[in-house]
Amino acid sequence: MLEDEESDRIEKICPICKKEAFKRCSRCVMVYYCCAEHQQQDWKVHKATCHPFKVCSNEQYGRFLVATRDINAGEIILKESPLVHGPAQISGPVCVGCLQGLEEKKFQECERCGWPVCKKSCQDHSAHQAECKFTIARGSKISIQHFYVPHPTYQCLMPVRCLLMAESDPARWNALLRLESHDEERRGSEQWRNDREGVAKLIPRFFKCDKKWDEDEILRVVGIIQVNGHEVPLTEPSSVAIYNMASMLEHSCRPNLSKSFTNRGEIVIWAPNSIRRGDRLSICYTDVMWTTGNRLEHLQQTKMFRCECDRCNDPTEYETYFSALRCSGFQKDSKCKGYLLPEDKSEWTGEWKCLRCSKEVTGAAVGQILERARMDLEAMEKHREDHCNKYMKHYSKWLAPNHQFMVDVKISLSQVIGGNNPEGIKKIPYDKLMNKIKICQDLIALFEKVCPAEARAFGATRFELHAALAELGRRSTEANNPAAAAVQLEDSLYNANECIRMLLHEPSVLMESKICAQARLNANTLKALLGIKE
Repeated sequence: MLEDEESDRIEKICPICKKEAFKRCSRCVMVYYCCAEHQQQDWKVHKATCHPFKVCSNEQYGRFLVATRDINAGEIILKESPLVHGPAQISGPVCVGCLQGLEEKKFQECERCGWPVCKKSCQDHSAHQAECKFTIARGSKISIQHFYVPHPTYQCLMPVRCLLMAESDPARWNALLRLESHDEERRGSEQWRNDREGVAKLIPRFFKCDKKWDEDEILRVVGIIQVNGHEVPLTEPSSVAIYNMASMLEHSCRPNLSKSFTNRGEIVIWAPNSIRRGDRLSICYTDVMWTTGNRLEHLQQTKMFRCECDRCNDPTEYETYFSALRCSGFQKDSKCKGYLLPEDKSEWTGEWKCLRCSKEVTGAAVGQILERARMDLEAMEKHREDHCNKYMKHYSKWLAPNHQFMVDVKISLSQVIGGNNPEGIKKIPYDKLMNKIKICQDLIALFEKVCPAEARAFGATRFELHAALAELGRRSTEANNPAAAAVQLEDSLYNANECIRMLLHEPSVLMESKICAQARLNANTLKALLGIKE
Protein backbone atom coordinates (compact mmCIF):
# COMPACT_ATOMS: atom_id res chain seq x y z
CA MET A 1 0.00 0.00 0.00
CA LEU A 2 1.00 3.61 -0.54
CA GLU A 3 0.41 6.47 1.87
CA ASP A 4 0.49 10.23 1.50
CA GLU A 5 3.72 12.17 1.90
CA GLU A 6 4.89 13.42 5.29
CA SER A 7 7.82 15.75 5.89
CA ASP A 8 11.11 13.87 6.34
CA ARG A 9 14.61 13.59 4.88
CA ILE A 10 14.03 10.48 2.77
CA GLU A 11 14.93 10.83 -0.91
CA LYS A 12 11.62 11.15 -2.75
CA ILE A 13 12.62 9.43 -5.99
CA CYS A 14 10.76 6.46 -7.45
CA PRO A 15 13.30 3.58 -7.80
CA ILE A 16 11.63 2.40 -11.02
CA CYS A 17 11.34 5.53 -13.15
CA LYS A 18 13.79 7.71 -11.17
CA LYS A 19 11.28 10.55 -11.13
CA GLU A 20 10.10 12.63 -8.18
CA ALA A 21 7.52 10.69 -6.12
CA PHE A 22 4.96 11.69 -3.50
CA LYS A 23 3.60 8.38 -2.24
CA ARG A 24 5.54 6.02 -0.03
CA CYS A 25 5.44 2.42 1.13
CA SER A 26 3.13 2.29 4.15
CA ARG A 27 4.98 -0.63 5.77
CA CYS A 28 8.49 0.82 5.99
CA VAL A 29 7.75 4.50 5.09
CA MET A 30 11.31 4.65 3.78
CA VAL A 31 10.81 4.32 -0.01
CA TYR A 32 8.78 6.57 -2.33
CA TYR A 33 6.92 5.61 -5.50
CA CYS A 34 5.17 7.64 -8.15
CA CYS A 35 2.35 5.07 -8.46
CA ALA A 36 1.06 1.73 -7.19
CA GLU A 37 2.14 -0.02 -10.40
CA HIS A 38 5.78 0.90 -9.83
CA GLN A 39 5.56 -0.19 -6.19
CA GLN A 40 4.32 -3.61 -7.33
CA GLN A 41 7.05 -3.78 -9.93
CA ASP A 42 9.73 -3.04 -7.31
CA TRP A 43 8.37 -5.43 -4.65
CA LYS A 44 10.69 -8.35 -5.46
CA VAL A 45 13.67 -6.14 -4.68
CA HIS A 46 12.13 -3.99 -1.96
CA LYS A 47 10.60 -6.78 0.16
CA ALA A 48 14.05 -7.80 1.45
CA THR A 49 14.45 -4.43 3.18
CA CYS A 50 10.80 -3.50 3.78
CA HIS A 51 10.65 -3.27 7.56
CA PRO A 52 9.08 -0.66 9.89
CA PHE A 53 12.53 0.30 11.18
CA LYS A 54 15.84 1.71 10.05
CA VAL A 55 19.41 0.83 11.01
CA CYS A 56 21.22 3.50 13.01
CA SER A 57 24.62 3.53 14.69
CA ASN A 58 26.71 5.44 17.19
CA GLU A 59 29.94 4.90 19.13
CA GLN A 60 28.21 3.82 22.34
CA TYR A 61 25.76 1.22 20.97
CA GLY A 62 27.13 0.34 17.54
CA ARG A 63 24.28 -0.59 15.19
CA PHE A 64 20.70 -0.50 16.46
CA LEU A 65 17.17 -0.30 15.07
CA VAL A 66 14.70 2.58 15.31
CA ALA A 67 10.99 2.46 14.43
CA THR A 68 10.26 4.48 11.29
CA ARG A 69 6.53 4.63 12.03
CA ASP A 70 4.07 3.74 14.78
CA ILE A 71 4.02 -0.05 15.21
CA ASN A 72 0.74 -1.67 16.19
CA ALA A 73 0.36 -4.17 19.03
CA GLY A 74 0.64 -7.68 17.62
CA GLU A 75 2.53 -6.63 14.50
CA ILE A 76 5.39 -8.78 13.22
CA ILE A 77 8.30 -6.49 12.38
CA LEU A 78 10.84 -9.09 11.26
CA LYS A 79 10.85 -12.73 10.14
CA GLU A 80 14.29 -13.96 9.20
CA SER A 81 16.06 -17.22 8.31
CA PRO A 82 19.34 -17.92 10.10
CA LEU A 83 22.76 -17.24 8.64
CA VAL A 84 23.86 -20.46 10.32
CA HIS A 85 22.20 -22.98 12.61
CA GLY A 86 23.83 -25.71 14.66
CA PRO A 87 24.22 -27.42 18.03
CA ALA A 88 24.94 -25.46 21.19
CA GLN A 89 28.54 -25.35 22.37
CA ILE A 90 27.58 -27.18 25.55
CA SER A 91 25.84 -30.19 24.10
CA GLY A 92 25.91 -33.94 23.94
CA PRO A 93 25.70 -35.63 20.52
CA VAL A 94 22.77 -34.51 18.38
CA CYS A 95 21.69 -35.33 14.84
CA VAL A 96 23.72 -33.14 12.49
CA GLY A 97 20.68 -32.84 10.22
CA CYS A 98 17.63 -31.99 12.35
CA LEU A 99 19.64 -31.24 15.56
CA GLN A 100 17.45 -33.49 17.74
CA GLY A 101 19.19 -35.14 20.66
CA LEU A 102 20.39 -38.73 20.24
CA GLU A 103 20.43 -41.66 22.61
CA GLU A 104 23.56 -43.71 23.02
CA LYS A 105 23.52 -46.80 20.77
CA LYS A 106 20.28 -45.57 19.16
CA PHE A 107 21.50 -43.59 16.18
CA GLN A 108 22.83 -44.01 12.66
CA GLU A 109 25.94 -42.60 11.05
CA CYS A 110 26.28 -40.50 7.93
CA GLU A 111 27.41 -43.04 5.33
CA ARG A 112 29.97 -40.60 3.97
CA CYS A 113 31.57 -38.96 7.02
CA GLY A 114 30.38 -40.77 10.15
CA TRP A 115 28.69 -37.83 11.91
CA PRO A 116 25.64 -39.14 13.88
CA VAL A 117 22.15 -38.76 12.43
CA CYS A 118 18.77 -39.87 13.72
CA LYS A 119 17.65 -41.22 10.34
CA LYS A 120 19.22 -41.74 6.94
CA SER A 121 17.52 -38.75 5.32
CA CYS A 122 19.19 -36.36 7.78
CA GLN A 123 22.61 -37.06 6.28
CA ASP A 124 21.44 -35.18 3.19
CA HIS A 125 20.34 -32.07 5.14
CA SER A 126 21.68 -28.92 3.48
CA ALA A 127 23.26 -27.68 6.73
CA HIS A 128 25.45 -30.80 6.92
CA GLN A 129 26.88 -30.85 3.40
CA ALA A 130 29.89 -28.54 3.84
CA GLU A 131 31.06 -30.17 7.07
CA CYS A 132 30.45 -33.60 5.55
CA LYS A 133 32.93 -32.89 2.72
CA PHE A 134 35.32 -31.27 5.20
CA THR A 135 35.19 -34.34 7.44
CA ILE A 136 35.74 -36.71 4.53
CA ALA A 137 38.88 -34.71 3.64
CA ARG A 138 40.44 -35.53 7.02
CA GLY A 139 40.92 -39.08 5.74
CA SER A 140 38.80 -41.04 8.20
CA LYS A 141 35.22 -41.05 9.41
CA ILE A 142 34.18 -39.53 12.71
CA SER A 143 33.26 -42.09 15.34
CA ILE A 144 31.23 -40.86 18.30
CA GLN A 145 31.61 -43.46 21.05
CA HIS A 146 30.66 -41.52 24.16
CA PHE A 147 27.81 -39.15 25.01
CA TYR A 148 29.59 -36.65 27.21
CA VAL A 149 28.07 -33.22 27.92
CA PRO A 150 29.77 -31.14 26.75
CA HIS A 151 31.06 -33.45 24.05
CA PRO A 152 34.47 -32.15 22.90
CA THR A 153 33.85 -32.75 19.18
CA TYR A 154 30.45 -31.03 19.28
CA GLN A 155 32.02 -27.91 20.81
CA CYS A 156 33.68 -27.46 17.42
CA LEU A 157 30.75 -28.15 15.09
CA MET A 158 29.02 -24.74 15.10
CA PRO A 159 32.33 -22.84 14.65
CA VAL A 160 33.24 -25.19 11.79
CA ARG A 161 29.86 -24.55 10.11
CA CYS A 162 30.55 -20.81 10.32
CA LEU A 163 34.12 -21.04 9.04
CA LEU A 164 33.16 -23.23 6.09
CA MET A 165 30.70 -20.57 4.88
CA ALA A 166 33.67 -18.56 3.60
CA GLU A 167 33.83 -21.05 0.72
CA SER A 168 30.30 -22.46 0.54
CA ASP A 169 28.36 -19.17 0.95
CA PRO A 170 30.57 -16.04 0.82
CA ALA A 171 27.61 -13.63 1.13
CA ARG A 172 26.49 -15.16 4.42
CA TRP A 173 30.08 -15.37 5.59
CA ASN A 174 30.58 -11.65 5.01
CA ALA A 175 27.33 -10.88 6.85
CA LEU A 176 28.54 -13.02 9.74
CA LEU A 177 31.86 -11.19 9.92
CA ARG A 178 30.05 -7.85 10.30
CA LEU A 179 28.56 -9.03 13.61
CA GLU A 180 30.15 -8.15 16.94
CA SER A 181 32.60 -10.65 18.46
CA HIS A 182 33.94 -8.64 21.44
CA ASP A 183 37.19 -10.36 20.61
CA GLU A 184 39.43 -8.03 22.59
CA GLU A 185 37.14 -7.93 25.62
CA ARG A 186 36.97 -11.74 25.70
CA ARG A 187 40.72 -12.22 25.26
CA GLY A 188 42.35 -13.64 28.39
CA SER A 189 39.09 -14.49 30.18
CA GLU A 190 38.45 -17.98 31.51
CA GLN A 191 35.90 -18.60 28.74
CA TRP A 192 38.39 -17.42 26.12
CA ARG A 193 41.07 -19.76 27.47
CA ASN A 194 38.62 -22.68 27.43
CA ASP A 195 37.60 -21.84 23.86
CA ARG A 196 41.23 -21.62 22.81
CA GLU A 197 42.04 -25.08 24.16
CA GLY A 198 38.72 -26.79 23.42
CA VAL A 199 37.92 -25.26 20.03
CA ALA A 200 40.70 -23.20 18.41
CA LYS A 201 43.41 -25.80 19.05
CA LEU A 202 41.17 -28.85 18.65
CA ILE A 203 39.74 -27.98 15.20
CA PRO A 204 43.11 -28.01 13.33
CA ARG A 205 44.24 -31.11 15.17
CA PHE A 206 41.03 -33.13 14.90
CA PHE A 207 40.18 -32.21 11.31
CA LYS A 208 43.85 -32.32 10.20
CA CYS A 209 43.76 -28.84 8.70
CA ASP A 210 46.66 -27.04 10.41
CA LYS A 211 47.03 -24.28 7.81
CA LYS A 212 43.38 -23.64 6.98
CA TRP A 213 42.55 -21.24 9.86
CA ASP A 214 44.67 -19.65 12.58
CA GLU A 215 43.67 -19.46 16.24
CA ASP A 216 42.58 -15.83 16.11
CA GLU A 217 40.24 -16.46 13.19
CA ILE A 218 38.61 -19.40 14.96
CA LEU A 219 38.31 -17.50 18.24
CA ARG A 220 36.73 -14.54 16.48
CA VAL A 221 34.04 -16.84 15.08
CA VAL A 222 33.50 -18.41 18.50
CA GLY A 223 33.01 -14.89 19.89
CA ILE A 224 30.46 -14.06 17.17
CA ILE A 225 28.52 -17.21 18.05
CA GLN A 226 28.52 -16.49 21.77
CA VAL A 227 27.60 -12.82 21.42
CA ASN A 228 24.96 -13.17 18.68
CA GLY A 229 23.64 -16.71 19.05
CA HIS A 230 19.95 -17.23 19.80
CA GLU A 231 18.81 -20.31 21.67
CA VAL A 232 16.25 -22.06 19.45
CA PRO A 233 13.92 -24.25 21.57
CA LEU A 234 12.61 -26.39 18.71
CA THR A 235 14.65 -29.45 19.63
CA GLU A 236 15.77 -31.22 22.77
CA PRO A 237 18.37 -30.06 23.61
CA SER A 238 17.94 -26.56 22.21
CA SER A 239 20.09 -25.52 19.27
CA VAL A 240 21.75 -22.19 18.41
CA ALA A 241 21.19 -19.94 15.40
CA ILE A 242 22.68 -16.64 14.28
CA TYR A 243 20.54 -14.12 12.40
CA ASN A 244 21.68 -11.06 10.52
CA MET A 245 19.13 -8.30 11.03
CA ALA A 246 17.95 -9.63 14.41
CA SER A 247 21.53 -9.27 15.70
CA MET A 248 21.18 -5.50 15.34
CA LEU A 249 18.41 -5.33 17.94
CA GLU A 250 19.78 -3.80 21.11
CA HIS A 251 19.36 -5.26 24.55
CA SER A 252 17.03 -4.14 27.33
CA CYS A 253 15.95 -5.97 30.48
CA ARG A 254 12.53 -4.41 29.80
CA PRO A 255 12.36 -4.82 26.00
CA ASN A 256 9.55 -3.68 23.74
CA LEU A 257 9.74 -6.69 21.40
CA SER A 258 9.20 -10.42 21.82
CA LYS A 259 10.82 -13.19 19.82
CA SER A 260 9.63 -16.59 18.75
CA PHE A 261 10.48 -19.07 16.02
CA THR A 262 8.77 -20.89 13.18
CA ASN A 263 9.00 -24.66 12.86
CA ARG A 264 11.60 -24.06 10.13
CA GLY A 265 13.90 -22.15 12.48
CA GLU A 266 13.08 -18.63 11.30
CA ILE A 267 13.13 -16.03 14.03
CA VAL A 268 9.93 -14.01 14.48
CA ILE A 269 10.27 -10.58 16.11
CA TRP A 270 6.97 -8.93 17.01
CA ALA A 271 5.48 -6.20 19.18
CA PRO A 272 3.18 -7.37 22.00
CA ASN A 273 2.37 -3.71 22.68
CA SER A 274 2.28 -0.63 20.47
CA ILE A 275 5.56 1.17 19.77
CA ARG A 276 5.89 4.81 18.77
CA ARG A 277 7.75 6.10 15.75
CA GLY A 278 11.31 7.00 16.74
CA ASP A 279 11.50 4.48 19.60
CA ARG A 280 14.53 2.20 19.68
CA LEU A 281 13.69 -1.48 19.27
CA SER A 282 14.95 -4.00 21.80
CA ILE A 283 14.89 -7.61 22.90
CA CYS A 284 16.38 -9.16 26.03
CA TYR A 285 19.71 -10.97 25.68
CA THR A 286 19.26 -12.69 29.03
CA ASP A 287 16.19 -13.81 31.04
CA VAL A 288 13.80 -11.03 32.08
CA MET A 289 12.58 -13.31 34.88
CA TRP A 290 15.97 -13.23 36.64
CA THR A 291 17.02 -10.83 39.39
CA THR A 292 19.12 -7.82 38.46
CA GLY A 293 22.27 -9.35 39.95
CA ASN A 294 21.85 -12.53 37.90
CA ARG A 295 21.05 -10.62 34.71
CA LEU A 296 24.08 -8.35 35.09
CA GLU A 297 26.40 -11.26 35.76
CA HIS A 298 25.10 -13.29 32.82
CA LEU A 299 25.36 -10.37 30.39
CA GLN A 300 28.89 -9.57 31.53
CA GLN A 301 30.04 -13.16 31.14
CA THR A 302 28.32 -14.00 27.85
CA LYS A 303 27.86 -10.68 26.02
CA MET A 304 30.80 -8.77 27.51
CA PHE A 305 28.95 -5.61 28.55
CA ARG A 306 27.38 -4.08 31.61
CA CYS A 307 23.68 -3.36 31.20
CA GLU A 308 22.65 0.25 31.82
CA CYS A 309 18.95 -0.06 30.92
CA ASP A 310 16.27 1.71 32.98
CA ARG A 311 15.36 -1.46 34.84
CA CYS A 312 18.94 -2.24 35.87
CA ASN A 313 19.46 1.36 36.95
CA ASP A 314 16.41 1.15 39.25
CA PRO A 315 17.21 -1.29 42.10
CA THR A 316 13.51 -1.41 43.04
CA GLU A 317 12.62 -2.47 39.46
CA TYR A 318 9.68 -0.06 39.21
CA GLU A 319 8.85 -0.59 42.90
CA THR A 320 8.19 -4.31 42.40
CA TYR A 321 11.26 -5.27 44.51
CA PHE A 322 11.83 -8.22 42.19
CA SER A 323 15.39 -8.68 43.49
CA ALA A 324 14.88 -7.52 47.09
CA LEU A 325 15.05 -9.34 50.42
CA ARG A 326 13.11 -8.66 53.61
CA CYS A 327 14.97 -6.79 56.31
CA SER A 328 13.14 -8.67 59.09
CA GLY A 329 14.67 -11.97 57.99
CA PHE A 330 18.12 -10.75 59.04
CA GLN A 331 17.15 -9.31 62.44
CA LYS A 332 15.89 -11.42 65.33
CA ASP A 333 12.42 -10.32 66.51
CA SER A 334 12.49 -7.39 64.08
CA LYS A 335 9.19 -5.97 62.86
CA CYS A 336 10.76 -3.82 60.16
CA LYS A 337 8.78 -4.11 56.95
CA GLY A 338 11.52 -2.63 54.81
CA TYR A 339 13.35 -4.26 51.90
CA LEU A 340 17.06 -4.83 51.50
CA LEU A 341 18.84 -3.82 48.28
CA PRO A 342 22.52 -3.24 47.44
CA GLU A 343 23.99 -0.01 48.75
CA ASP A 344 25.79 0.34 45.41
CA LYS A 345 23.44 -0.53 42.54
CA SER A 346 26.45 -1.46 40.42
CA GLU A 347 27.72 -4.03 42.93
CA TRP A 348 25.23 -6.77 43.75
CA THR A 349 27.71 -8.87 45.71
CA GLY A 350 28.58 -6.07 48.15
CA GLU A 351 26.80 -4.65 51.18
CA TRP A 352 22.98 -4.50 51.23
CA LYS A 353 20.96 -1.90 53.12
CA CYS A 354 17.35 -1.65 54.28
CA LEU A 355 15.44 1.12 52.53
CA ARG A 356 13.42 1.79 55.69
CA CYS A 357 15.60 1.32 58.81
CA SER A 358 19.04 1.51 57.11
CA LYS A 359 20.10 -1.85 58.57
CA GLU A 360 23.20 -3.11 56.73
CA VAL A 361 23.74 -6.76 55.80
CA THR A 362 26.88 -8.24 54.29
CA GLY A 363 26.90 -9.54 50.76
CA ALA A 364 28.03 -12.89 52.12
CA ALA A 365 24.92 -13.19 54.34
CA VAL A 366 22.67 -12.25 51.42
CA GLY A 367 24.45 -14.71 49.15
CA GLN A 368 24.03 -17.52 51.67
CA ILE A 369 20.25 -17.04 51.87
CA LEU A 370 19.88 -16.74 48.10
CA GLU A 371 21.96 -19.85 47.45
CA ARG A 372 19.93 -21.86 49.93
CA ALA A 373 16.67 -20.60 48.42
CA ARG A 374 17.92 -21.41 44.91
CA MET A 375 18.94 -24.95 45.85
CA ASP A 376 15.63 -25.62 47.59
CA LEU A 377 13.77 -24.26 44.56
CA GLU A 378 15.65 -26.62 42.25
CA ALA A 379 15.07 -29.59 44.57
CA MET A 380 11.35 -29.07 45.19
CA GLU A 381 8.60 -30.79 43.21
CA LYS A 382 6.91 -27.85 41.51
CA HIS A 383 4.00 -29.97 40.32
CA ARG A 384 2.91 -30.46 43.93
CA GLU A 385 0.76 -27.74 45.46
CA ASP A 386 1.84 -28.58 49.03
CA HIS A 387 5.52 -28.24 48.12
CA CYS A 388 4.90 -24.84 46.53
CA ASN A 389 2.98 -23.59 49.55
CA LYS A 390 5.65 -24.90 51.92
CA TYR A 391 8.40 -23.12 50.01
CA MET A 392 6.51 -19.82 49.95
CA LYS A 393 5.70 -20.00 53.65
CA HIS A 394 9.30 -20.77 54.59
CA TYR A 395 11.06 -18.23 52.38
CA SER A 396 8.56 -15.41 52.87
CA LYS A 397 10.69 -14.61 55.93
CA TRP A 398 13.61 -13.58 53.70
CA LEU A 399 12.35 -13.00 50.17
CA ALA A 400 10.22 -10.06 49.03
CA PRO A 401 6.78 -11.16 47.75
CA ASN A 402 7.77 -10.41 44.15
CA HIS A 403 11.28 -11.86 44.36
CA GLN A 404 12.29 -14.01 41.39
CA PHE A 405 12.16 -17.24 43.40
CA MET A 406 8.73 -16.47 44.86
CA VAL A 407 7.42 -15.55 41.41
CA ASP A 408 8.78 -18.81 40.03
CA VAL A 409 6.77 -20.72 42.64
CA LYS A 410 3.67 -18.57 42.06
CA ILE A 411 3.80 -19.42 38.36
CA SER A 412 3.89 -23.11 39.30
CA LEU A 413 1.02 -22.65 41.75
CA SER A 414 -1.09 -20.87 39.13
CA GLN A 415 -0.82 -23.99 36.98
CA VAL A 416 -1.01 -26.65 39.70
CA ILE A 417 -4.13 -25.39 41.50
CA GLY A 418 -7.01 -27.14 39.81
CA GLY A 419 -4.80 -29.46 37.80
CA ASN A 420 -4.31 -29.50 34.07
CA ASN A 421 -7.84 -30.44 32.97
CA PRO A 422 -11.33 -28.93 33.20
CA GLU A 423 -12.53 -31.65 35.56
CA GLY A 424 -9.76 -30.93 38.08
CA ILE A 425 -10.66 -27.28 38.46
CA LYS A 426 -14.34 -28.14 39.02
CA LYS A 427 -13.46 -30.05 42.18
CA ILE A 428 -11.35 -27.49 44.05
CA PRO A 429 -12.87 -25.54 46.95
CA TYR A 430 -13.99 -21.96 46.41
CA ASP A 431 -11.12 -20.49 48.45
CA LYS A 432 -8.54 -22.30 46.32
CA LEU A 433 -10.23 -21.11 43.16
CA MET A 434 -10.11 -17.51 44.39
CA ASN A 435 -6.47 -17.99 45.39
CA LYS A 436 -5.66 -19.15 41.86
CA ILE A 437 -7.38 -16.07 40.45
CA LYS A 438 -5.48 -13.74 42.80
CA ILE A 439 -2.13 -15.36 42.03
CA CYS A 440 -2.73 -14.96 38.30
CA GLN A 441 -3.85 -11.35 38.66
CA ASP A 442 -0.81 -10.53 40.80
CA LEU A 443 1.52 -12.14 38.28
CA ILE A 444 -0.02 -10.24 35.38
CA ALA A 445 0.29 -6.94 37.27
CA LEU A 446 3.96 -7.75 37.93
CA PHE A 447 4.66 -8.70 34.31
CA GLU A 448 3.10 -5.46 33.11
CA LYS A 449 5.61 -3.51 35.18
CA VAL A 450 8.87 -5.42 34.71
CA CYS A 451 8.46 -7.31 31.42
CA PRO A 452 5.46 -6.11 29.36
CA ALA A 453 6.76 -7.89 26.22
CA GLU A 454 7.30 -11.30 27.86
CA ALA A 455 4.66 -12.98 25.73
CA ARG A 456 5.08 -16.58 26.93
CA ALA A 457 4.70 -15.71 30.60
CA PHE A 458 1.71 -13.50 29.86
CA GLY A 459 0.08 -16.06 27.61
CA ALA A 460 0.39 -18.99 30.01
CA THR A 461 -0.83 -16.94 32.97
CA ARG A 462 -3.72 -15.44 31.01
CA PHE A 463 -4.80 -18.99 30.14
CA GLU A 464 -4.83 -20.05 33.80
CA LEU A 465 -6.78 -16.92 34.77
CA HIS A 466 -9.24 -17.51 31.94
CA ALA A 467 -9.81 -21.12 33.12
CA ALA A 468 -10.36 -20.06 36.73
CA LEU A 469 -12.78 -17.28 35.78
CA ALA A 470 -14.72 -19.64 33.51
CA GLU A 471 -15.13 -22.03 36.43
CA LEU A 472 -16.17 -19.16 38.69
CA GLY A 473 -18.77 -18.17 36.09
CA ARG A 474 -20.04 -21.75 35.93
CA ARG A 475 -20.48 -21.81 39.69
CA SER A 476 -22.27 -18.45 39.63
CA THR A 477 -24.65 -19.83 36.99
CA GLU A 478 -25.38 -22.87 39.15
CA ALA A 479 -25.97 -20.55 42.13
CA ASN A 480 -28.59 -18.72 40.04
CA ASN A 481 -26.58 -15.49 39.83
CA PRO A 482 -26.65 -14.73 36.09
CA ALA A 483 -25.38 -11.14 36.44
CA ALA A 484 -22.18 -12.23 38.21
CA ALA A 485 -21.78 -15.14 35.82
CA ALA A 486 -21.97 -12.88 32.77
CA VAL A 487 -19.24 -10.59 34.12
CA GLN A 488 -17.00 -13.51 35.04
CA LEU A 489 -17.46 -15.24 31.69
CA GLU A 490 -16.78 -12.01 29.79
CA ASP A 491 -13.61 -11.55 31.83
CA SER A 492 -12.69 -15.16 31.10
CA LEU A 493 -13.19 -14.57 27.36
CA TYR A 494 -11.01 -11.46 27.50
CA ASN A 495 -8.18 -13.42 29.08
CA ALA A 496 -8.58 -16.28 26.61
CA ASN A 497 -8.26 -13.79 23.74
CA GLU A 498 -5.21 -12.21 25.37
CA CYS A 499 -3.69 -15.68 25.74
CA ILE A 500 -4.23 -16.28 22.02
CA ARG A 501 -2.73 -12.91 21.13
CA MET A 502 0.38 -13.53 23.23
CA LEU A 503 0.98 -17.10 22.06
CA LEU A 504 -0.10 -16.72 18.44
CA HIS A 505 3.44 -16.90 17.06
CA GLU A 506 4.65 -19.92 19.03
CA PRO A 507 5.76 -22.91 16.91
CA SER A 508 3.61 -26.04 16.98
CA VAL A 509 6.32 -28.13 18.68
CA LEU A 510 6.12 -26.04 21.87
CA MET A 511 3.58 -26.41 24.67
CA GLU A 512 2.64 -22.72 24.36
CA SER A 513 1.23 -23.43 20.90
CA LYS A 514 -0.97 -26.17 22.34
CA ILE A 515 -2.15 -23.79 25.08
CA CYS A 516 -3.00 -21.25 22.37
CA ALA A 517 -5.00 -23.86 20.45
CA GLN A 518 -6.95 -24.81 23.59
CA ALA A 519 -7.62 -21.14 24.33
CA ARG A 520 -9.14 -20.79 20.84
CA LEU A 521 -11.52 -23.70 21.47
CA ASN A 522 -12.46 -22.33 24.89
CA ALA A 523 -12.98 -18.83 23.51
CA ASN A 524 -15.43 -20.15 20.92
CA THR A 525 -17.35 -21.98 23.65
CA LEU A 526 -17.50 -18.82 25.76
CA LYS A 527 -18.73 -16.75 22.81
CA ALA A 528 -21.55 -19.25 22.30
CA LEU A 529 -22.49 -19.08 25.98
CA LEU A 530 -22.47 -15.28 25.89
CA GLY A 531 -24.36 -15.11 22.61
CA ILE A 532 -21.52 -13.31 20.84
CA LYS A 533 -21.55 -13.68 17.06
CA GLU A 534 -18.45 -13.40 14.90
